[in-house]
Amino acid sequence: MSPLAVSFAETGALLLAAGAFGTLAARRVHPGGCRGPERTGWGICLGLSAVGLSALLASLGGPEPRWGFAMLVVALLSIGWFSARRKAADAPAVPSAQPLTLRPAHIILQVSIAAGTVLYAARALIRPMGSIDFLAIWGLKGRSIFSAGAIPAWLSNSELAGFSHPEYPLGLPLLYAGIAGVVGTWDDHAMALLFPVFQIATLSVLYGWLRRRGTERGVALTATALLALFEPLYSGFLTGMADVPLSLAMLLLGTALSDAIDGTDSRALVRLALASLLASALKNEGLFLSGVAAVVAILSGGNADRARRFRVALAAAIPAIALTAAVRAVRGAPPLRDFDFGLISPSRFGELLGRVGETISIDFHIAARAWIILPAIALLLATGAAAPWATRLLGLAAAALAVYLALPAFAVLGPVWLAETTLFRTAAALAPLAAAGIAGRFAPGGPARDPSS
Repeated sequence: MSPLAVSFAETGALLLAAGAFGTLAARRVHPGGCRGPERTGWGICLGLSAVGLSALLASLGGPEPRWGFAMLVVALLSIGWFSARRKAADAPAVPSAQPLTLRPAHIILQVSIAAGTVLYAARALIRPMGSIDFLAIWGLKGRSIFSAGAIPAWLSNSELAGFSHPEYPLGLPLLYAGIAGVVGTWDDHAMALLFPVFQIATLSVLYGWLRRRGTERGVALTATALLALFEPLYSGFLTGMADVPLSLAMLLLGTALSDAIDGTDSRALVRLALASLLASALKNEGLFLSGVAAVVAILSGGNADRARRFRVALAAAIPAIALTAAVRAVRGAPPLRDFDFGLISPSRFGELLGRVGETISIDFHIAARAWIILPAIALLLATGAAAPWATRLLGLAAAALAVYLALPAFAVLGPVWLAETTLFRTAAALAPLAAAGIAGRFAPGGPARDPSS
């Protein structure tokens, strides 16, 4: 067996084990009536989080990653065992199971989902992860943490490592370091297996959540199939970068937020807090979206009373704020070197206006490349019925997109540079949120609420 094959086998076994153990623990954060894909998606996230935490523990002087991971697995299994013994009193009213009918259309959609995952796996694994951002940011930091057995101080030095964005969170590099630490070697080819796993988790959460919230099977399968085949997100170029895992974290955040506002079950607040933590640990965009989620919770109407809205807002905001404050207390607060927010000062208002005009022009130019996608989205939005539990996800996506469209005006190197290098891929990462929000508008009825929550 070749060394590469051994590395692939070891990395694959680790990811499979992490997902399996995490799925057992996911009982603690999911409603008692929930089964199948959605819980599997959450379980994959919990298991991968344990791998990343093992590297963090090692960097703080704890056991080496393989032993730290073993300890965290024991903790996850204990959590899962405890949950399994709890009574189902807090199980929500979820749609009753429908008999599985193998309609030809459903079979075609399932084949399309499988094809999408296979195609992405081929794109991700055809060569070692080698995009510029992986080599200069995510992979560099992960390999440095793995090699040093700690988080090197130079990673926080904005003068020495400014090219590597010291202001970015270390969630993904810690996951890379954890995988390498548990396996025992750094292999950025075998580690690419992580990204098809992220896709599988995303598709599982999307389909499972839509079904749990009452969406018809065909609609949920269609949304999942379209996302699986969405190459702008699931591309070889983005493999190794934070956009794919961030898209998963943002989907978790949106679905948990909607569940928590509607009170679908007593564990929705726990899921929301976890999703906020995961999103904030991956990228600054995740921190921003957690703040937007808190605002959405406060402004929500419907069945959510004022006290519940406040609790939901705290669950969305506190984990993100606490994580950011802890990181800044330890590593400092590196400046945002790519942006010049001094442009908002009155003395530079004329310069800002010129940049805004240039930004609008380049935004329209880039949007024209999506001439097939944008009209289709507009048609679906116009066709579907207004459903607050689904529209909230569209609100999160719209808020993020608005910021992505406006930020180039503040770019140090000019609007064209930032928009051309980041806008299309950052917008593509909003696809899971948009897919869930649009598909939810075609659900036949509203979601059930758990009176005990």
